Amino acid sequence: MKYGIAWHSIIPMRKEPQEQSEMVSQLMFGESYQVLTENDQWMQIITQYDHYTGWIDSKFYREITESSFNQFQEQYPTVLNSLLMSIERHGAPPLLILAGSTLPGYDRKKDSLGIENEVFHIRWSFGNFGTRGLNTINKTAGQFLNAPYLWGGRSIFGCDCSGFVQVVYKIHGIPLKRDSSQQAEQGEIVTSLANARLGDLAFFANDEGKVYHVGLILSPDEIVHSSGYVHRDRLDETGIFNLETQRYTHKLFIIRRVSGQSLPEN
Repeated sequence: MKYGIAWHSIIPMRKEPQEQSEMVSQLMFGESYQVLTENDQWMQIITQYDHYTGWIDSKFYREITESSFNQFQEQYPTVLNSLLMSIERHGAPPLLILAGSTLPGYDRKKDSLGIENEVFHIRWSFGNFGTRGLNTINKTAGQFLNAPYLWGGRSIFGCDCSGFVQVVYKIHGIPLKRDSSQQAEQGEIVTSLANARLGDLAFFANDEGKVYHVGLILSPDEIVHSSGYVHRDRLDETGIFNLETQRYTHKLFIIRRVSGQSLPEN
């Protein structure tokens, strides 16, 4: 069995082993995976973080040992929550990494991180690491405002609806599955919008009851979500009311509170 780790800022994961295939998700720096099969220049992988399957170009492959893979699985690593950070290893140019990236072996005193025998030094950053907590989840979500919608995206340079909430939750130490239909099965049901609180997830379904959209609740009457781009909209028991078009765009289906949200809001 082969194991790897994302060695680039973003690596596209595709539905089929070809460049023209749709992107279904992304690997961000420091996220590890297991190789399932290989096909010419392509590798089918399953991610360690959310157990999502897709194909990556083998030129992005960076091997790690099984022991390192297991170590990453056992220990929840530091996650970057500032927009951008520059890291540099000996003999290589600086690399910009994005909010939501995983930082294995992060050493706060030395401002470095380590992946097996490689050491990366932090050169500069926008913002700082801050602290995880429900009281800052709205600020984290705010960093993504105006990020364009990108099918399969998980970063400030483009994200889909479930990728947006997944990476915001990841920054706050709360694991979420990848797709909105999968996320809608996590956590406890919130019985009404009046009982919703900051950080709850609102899911939206079509007429057949199939979940296709998710957003992060800021208050019982406001939501932030990725639809066209990441923005805030009004929320009520009917669904999302778009402030620009003055019409309802998504039908509210269910509200969930995912385990791990145990910190106070203030």
